[in-house]
Amino acid sequence: MTSTLLVSYLAGVRNKPVLAALFALVFGAIEMSFFISCCTMFFDGGYVMIILSAALFYVMFVWRRGTAIERMQTVFLPVSEYKNQLGELSRDPDVPLLADNLVFLTNDSSFDKLDRDILYSILNKRPKRARAYWFLNVQVTDEPHTLAYTVHDFGTDFLFKVQIRLGFKVNQRVNAYLRQIVSDMVAAKRLPEQQHRYSIYRNSGAIGDFRFCMIRKLLGTETELSGVDERVMHAKYSIRGFCGNAARWYGLENSSVILEYVPLFTRVRQVPHLTYEEPHVTLSELTEDDEDDIISGDTHSIIHASAAHTKEFIGGETASFRPRDER
Repeated sequence: MTSTLLVSYLAGVRNKPVLAALFALVFGAIEMSFFISCCTMFFDGGYVMIILSAALFYVMFVWRRGTAIERMQTVFLPVSEYKNQLGELSRDPDVPLLADNLVFLTNDSSFDKLDRDILYSILNKRPKRARAYWFLNVQVTDEPHTLAYTVHDFGTDFLFKVQIRLGFKVNQRVNAYLRQIVSDMVAAKRLPEQQHRYSIYRNSGAIGDFRFCMIRKLLGTETELSGVDERVMHAKYSIRGFCGNAARWYGLENSSVILEYVPLFTRVRQVPHLTYEEPHVTLSELTEDDEDDIISGDTHSIIHASAAHTKEFIGGETASFRPRDER
């Protein structure tokens, strides 16, 4: 790999194709001799590393291709078109309050749009009413100890998109950091105080409860994908099941977490259109001739006699079901 990169650098960046060809011949011959000599160790245990490398490559390919498929179908909607609906839902007394602060974790870092899956979860699935909606994006920076955040409120006091920037050595305790952010917002009068009616503390504080909603995509039966892509998505979601819970990654084990599945919005297979038909004749509407086709004449008479005897025994349609000797 190092030799390939150096050849590409000499030929493409330094524009010295002759030197690149000479370097490729010399070092290519040396590395080919090493490769041939190492092939003799394949059956002495070298195949183990080949199998492990193939498995690792498969996982990386599936995850990268699956993520690309998900990103191709991702649609970002402008928040301005749904801000009024979210405000009405937040103040609607007919919808039960789910939480004071409903938090959605998102990979989107833009400040004026939201992923369609999030809006679908809030509005189209069982409506989720909250006093404040938080859309949280966590960015890991190249600096080891970065601790910073930005907030966009869309000109409201109930809708906030937050980006937390953390260094790669910083523990991602999202719950604790978000509580600090909410405290800062309340102190700055950008968020109304959220009073607790019941609390074990004398001073319940000005911050309400939190519920975290994590959205996972699900490949539905109606989703139309090519054979290879469909197998890739099934493999990715199977691997995802072994990768642990995202709540643990973000330090939310002790928090109230909602795990919600939404369909993978790709092309949908066309569903055949049903046509309306008049109700068919049921068995109770059959004529005597039709009944004779199903039950023989002798059996038919036996059934009628048994029914008459039963009706006489229990007292007809208005029977009280008393024992016979009490009549």
